[in-house]
Amino acid sequence: MFDCVVAADLDWGIGRAGALPWPRLRGDLAHFKRVTTAVPSAVIMGRKTWESAEVAGKALPKRLNIVVTRRTDLVVPDGVLVAPALDVALAAARAPGIDATFVVGGAELFRGAFGHAELRWIYLTRIASRFGCDTFIEDLDRDFERVPWDGDAELEDSGVRYSIHRLARRPAP
Repeated sequence: MFDCVVAADLDWGIGRAGALPWPRLRGDLAHFKRVTTAVPSAVIMGRKTWESAEVAGKALPKRLNIVVTRRTDLVVPDGVLVAPALDVALAAARAPGIDATFVVGGAELFRGAFGHAELRWIYLTRIASRFGCDTFIEDLDRDFERVPWDGDAELEDSGVRYSIHRLARRPAP
């Protein structure tokens, strides 16, 4: 089982020009850290997320970092794993001592993760604005619904309103 952690604007945009298009949202960053470090965890990200302004090719501390890429020449620091596909990364995340796995971006990896049989939850930060993104995820409202969780929040940082919810796949009719 694994979970996804994603932030999206009202158009389901998640990025622009290789970075997050909204200002730093302290509450969202705290939520991301809290969720992905509550237990010994692995974070799985695509190469573009690894190289993004936010990650900048540095391992997220206190987590097993796994980068998914088809490139064979990607250089990563010691302790960071590279996998050629999501399923290979998920298998690597089953390492001893890892209790939770999170897919954290980007769009291509989310496409595979959202339809994956092992997906448990999506932790969604929904930004209540539009940011002219050039990178998008699918409309999660079609196939997922909110589920009760003590981390639900309505927040505002830097003049940007957003909400944090946990989603699960809707049961088949």
